[in-house]
Amino acid sequence: MIRRITLIVVIFVLLFLCVARLITLQIVEGSTYLAQTEANYTAVQEVIATRGQIFDSSGMLLTTNRPVYKIIVQKAFLTPATQNDVLLKAVETLKKGGETWNDTVPITYTEPFEFTIPDGDELLAFKRRIIVNADATVDNCISALAKKYDIDTSKFSRVQVREIGGVRYEMEKRDFSYENRFTLADDVSVETVIKIKELGARTAGVDAVEESAREYLVTSVAPHVLGSVGAISAEDYAALKEDGYSYNDTIGKYGIERGMESILRGKNGERTIVRDSHGVAISDNITKEVIAGNSVKLTMNMKEQNTLQEILANQINWLNNTADRGKDCDAGAVVVLNAKTGAVLGMATYPSYDLKQSVEDYASVMAIPGSPMLNRCTYGVYRPGSAFKTITAADGLINGLIDRNSRGICTGTYKFYTDYQPKCTGYHYGYDVINCLKWSCNIFFYDLGRRLGIEELSSFAARFGYGTDLGLEIGGLPGQMSSPELYMKLRGEEWGNGNTLQAAIGQMDTLVTPLHLAVQAMTFANDGVRYKPYIVDSVWDYDMEQMLYKTEPQVVDVIENKNDAFQIVREGMIAVSTLVNWPTSSAQWHFKDLPYSVAIKTGTPEADSAGNYNSTVMGYYPAEDPQIAFGVVLEKGEYSRYMVRNIIDCYISHDYQPDIDENGIILNPWKRR
Repeated sequence: MIRRITLIVVIFVLLFLCVARLITLQIVEGSTYLAQTEANYTAVQEVIATRGQIFDSSGMLLTTNRPVYKIIVQKAFLTPATQNDVLLKAVETLKKGGETWNDTVPITYTEPFEFTIPDGDELLAFKRRIIVNADATVDNCISALAKKYDIDTSKFSRVQVREIGGVRYEMEKRDFSYENRFTLADDVSVETVIKIKELGARTAGVDAVEESAREYLVTSVAPHVLGSVGAISAEDYAALKEDGYSYNDTIGKYGIERGMESILRGKNGERTIVRDSHGVAISDNITKEVIAGNSVKLTMNMKEQNTLQEILANQINWLNNTADRGKDCDAGAVVVLNAKTGAVLGMATYPSYDLKQSVEDYASVMAIPGSPMLNRCTYGVYRPGSAFKTITAADGLINGLIDRNSRGICTGTYKFYTDYQPKCTGYHYGYDVINCLKWSCNIFFYDLGRRLGIEELSSFAARFGYGTDLGLEIGGLPGQMSSPELYMKLRGEEWGNGNTLQAAIGQMDTLVTPLHLAVQAMTFANDGVRYKPYIVDSVWDYDMEQMLYKTEPQVVDVIENKNDAFQIVREGMIAVSTLVNWPTSSAQWHFKDLPYSVAIKTGTPEADSAGNYNSTVMGYYPAEDPQIAFGVVLEKGEYSRYMVRNIIDCYISHDYQPDIDENGIILNPWKRR
């Protein structure tokens, strides 16, 4: 009994002490703790994920990251009454350190103020944002900045108004808020970071953080494929903010960086910072884990890619300086695929550019003649010309309109229609389909196209990828296939009989990219099996320690190989490669020491109404067991077929040796020393 009484007494004493302490905390000391709580400021700071890396097929690191310091502004620590003073102090510190900061106001920093861009939509958009009339002067705009952002003109000079106004304008433009910090400067020195830190409470709301910036290790090889990153645009932000993007994010602009954005990006984290009334950090903790982006391994080998670019540049150099025809050639593109899978082995575009230069001085790259940043492999569209005749031949063979023994009626002029009688390049009466492919007889294919009809021809060409999005990770144009509907859309006229004849030889409105030509060649190489082209071999974790998935070949279409159609077309393409009436450097000589046959079809399509022609070739090697398929276009060029041996040397024998004189002039781009 005594023990029970003692236990009850102890429990009551403990309860009394707890209640007393609670009363003390809530009533006696409550005001003290409340004051301390109200004096503290908490903010959640976004931690930007490190972007995944890019490697070539051999494991060579192409694109990575380097650590950088950024100066940021956070709304939670920024006092409205003093924010203009704080921002000016931060800008002055950056200026003293020789740094640049983010400010897109199109007005010079010093008096007399001037607009930095001409009258136009961009300047008008700026004026509308700061609420001035379209005819407002630069001084009107400075005054508008002061009014819009409550900048005291009796306290700050007009130059300071311009500086503060520029930062405030940029903050507003980038959706500055409690959830969305503003990056004032992107890559500053350690010395500047120290100066910002030393200012402490004088720049409350301004802080320095360490993050990563993109570093391009390979800059002149495959720049169109690799691509670059940049600040997120207003359009991208509007489309992607629901996916967690902020105005502080960088985003892939083109190439693999754009196409694999969701894979490379990673997941941003968060850190929660608590500061007291003096701006001193009380706590700083990672409250949401940051996850680095995954890395991408390409199907391309950079050594081979560099050689392919050299092959293309040397061919154009030779045309410009030595060739008898095609001297006006100023651009071109080559695509090489793995014939058995659709993997991209090479993509060369001329003229090209340096990736680092485009990032550091975009304007200088844009000033280079010939649109070097255009990826002609996937965004350049051209008529295929006679390379299309392989499709017309296969269509006729599969549908039973011709067989290997069917004879043509070429007498130099096609006379089926009285109102349209196009010419041929020669006289090929009695030639079969193999020889008509070899000699590229227009009339044989005019007649076959007429018999097939444009609807059948268009439908069949689509199965080779014509007029379709090929689904490459870095994007590309679908091109277009000639049809009555397209003709009406483009010209407002009805389709005529002669149009079908021209479509049958790769003219009219048919446009393809060099990638389409390579896919066409690959489909022939596989006897009608078309694979989806791809340039990403696999995706890995950031450090390339664990493979997350590997791209598997994907069959897009299977064309039934009726009547031995693809074998017959193959024989015709092999026959093209054995022609002996080419110049001294004939294909027979050119391919004579190769162990296997080469299957190709060339074209010389009209490029424009000024009488210029392009040069095209598509094909595969070895003809008996295809390993590579390729498509080539030379703008206003000639002899694209001469590049075939070089492509084979690059990807099969790995022995490309052009004949170059002491001045660097290509004497014979297809000849091996």
